[in-house]
Amino acid sequence: MIPDIILYNATCTSFFLLAFISFFNPLKVNIIANKWFALFLFSVGCALLNVIIYTYHAEQKYMQILAFNELSRFTMAPALYLSVLHFTSPDKVFRKKEYLHFIPFAVFFFFTASFVVKPHASIFNPQAIPGVVRTVIQIFIVLSIPIQVSIYWALAYYKLVRHQKNMRLITSNTTPVNLNWLKFLLLGILVLILFSFNDRVFRIQLLKTYIPLGYLAGTLAIAYFLLAQKEIYPYDQPELEDINLLINDDRKKSLMKQRFSNENLIQLKSRLTRLMEAERLFLNNELGLPDLAEEMAISVHDLSYLLNEGFGMNFFQFINTYRIKEAKRLLLSEKYKHLNILGIAYNAGFNSKTTFNTAFKKETGLSPSQYMQQVKTGASTAGSFQ
Repeated sequence: MIPDIILYNATCTSFFLLAFISFFNPLKVNIIANKWFALFLFSVGCALLNVIIYTYHAEQKYMQILAFNELSRFTMAPALYLSVLHFTSPDKVFRKKEYLHFIPFAVFFFFTASFVVKPHASIFNPQAIPGVVRTVIQIFIVLSIPIQVSIYWALAYYKLVRHQKNMRLITSNTTPVNLNWLKFLLLGILVLILFSFNDRVFRIQLLKTYIPLGYLAGTLAIAYFLLAQKEIYPYDQPELEDINLLINDDRKKSLMKQRFSNENLIQLKSRLTRLMEAERLFLNNELGLPDLAEEMAISVHDLSYLLNEGFGMNFFQFINTYRIKEAKRLLLSEKYKHLNILGIAYNAGFNSKTTFNTAFKKETGLSPSQYMQQVKTGASTAGSFQ
């Protein structure tokens, strides 16, 4: 079996390398989010470096590095949360108040900065600190990091779930932007947190045996998702401002405020229906709410209101209703009988078989293949009575 220290060395190096890639972001997507994510990856790398130093019993030689790495633990959780915040927010603006999340880091930095520079300074000599104060500081350090990590992880997961719900207001194809990769990443991070917690508290040997391997597997998953990411909101600033206003709007206030008269609502419904049927915009698998709003020459907010009040649907449901109708036509057409289910999905405007199957079954109660079989059975039965 591979010695744990080799796995820790490989994992630590991987985290530092991923932090470098995330910070400089060769794909130039989700720039602010990736910079915060780079800080998170760097902090994890520092924590693993401490494990390596302690394993080699090199504490005395690397006291300053150990102190710096302990500081980095206080940046780990807020950096993760801020990266998720920017991944899921259309408002691509950095705000100075985000630094407030690092107050615990600043407090701990105050007590350790001199030690990093002058390790033998008497004020930071543990033996020079009164016993009660030293105990309080130790308890604070031990408890604050797990509590901070748990709170920020929960906040990040909440932001992600909310984002996945909001995407249905904006896009007809959620697969590239639903951040499922980030969801798996957060779950993977949760597993790593549980491994780390076991290592510090429960020390269950069976789990402890797989902790180094779990860390390394986590880096591979992070590397894949980091390099596979796409721009979440690929729109210009005016459109981003409209989207931000839409998803952060108070739902009750939005419903209470009538944006059109009943007459205008009927006219816009008719116009939108004609546009969809004549131009067949739903066949564009990258169609988004801003794109359709531009075609209608109305604002993003007005179009969202039109869909909700005029059709009783959000954007995702509205577009996929047309796509399912088109898919039914293709499934029963002799001209397209050479296509498999994936081919039908693409020709109807979907960009994945999974999304197509899910939407089709939700609309009809049947999978595409079951629908075809039912239609054929019905046609055969009808023919036998003629």
